[in-house]
Amino acid sequence: FPHTALLVCTTFMLSLSHSLGPAQARFSYSGEYGSAVGTSFSYSGDHLLGPITAFRIWEYSNSFIKAVQFQYAGKWSKTYGYEQGTYHEVTLFPGEDITQVSGKHHTYVYQLIFITSHGRIFFFGQPAGESFNAVPLEHGNSLAFISGHHNGVGITGIAMHWDMSSWHCTSGGH
Repeated sequence: FPHTALLVCTTFMLSLSHSLGPAQARFSYSGEYGSAVGTSFSYSGDHLLGPITAFRIWEYSNSFIKAVQFQYAGKWSKTYGYEQGTYHEVTLFPGEDITQVSGKHHTYVYQLIFITSHGRIFFFGQPAGESFNAVPLEHGNSLAFISGHHNGVGITGIAMHWDMSSWHCTSGGH
């Protein structure tokens, strides 16, 4: 039954995307912040499993972000970066979305701040470097996935990809 709900949701979202004109684009993009050197990564495709339900961040003590990992509809995706340093895991509430990502960057991504639709704020890393603040262009959209770059040490760049929340598609499937 969950596969049927996902298929119905995907079909609905595809039909909706075809009916929207250029002035009504659902997707938006913020970034890339940081030096963007090293190997590129993207969670594109993973977001089709459903909404972000949790995430993990590794940070180097008093320094930059080492690695990131996201969970979509209860399934953990691949980790990008280097799993070393202090480890944090955040589980989102059902129906909760990430609506803003801020932070600091320079050679690496030094700080990430996630703000949710429930008003929760999560800080990781250190406030060093240039500030960035990423929000969706469309009202009501939320973080669908991130992309960026990493090297053998940590996350060197990050970009946010926004879309309409997929919670409405998954809530009826359980």
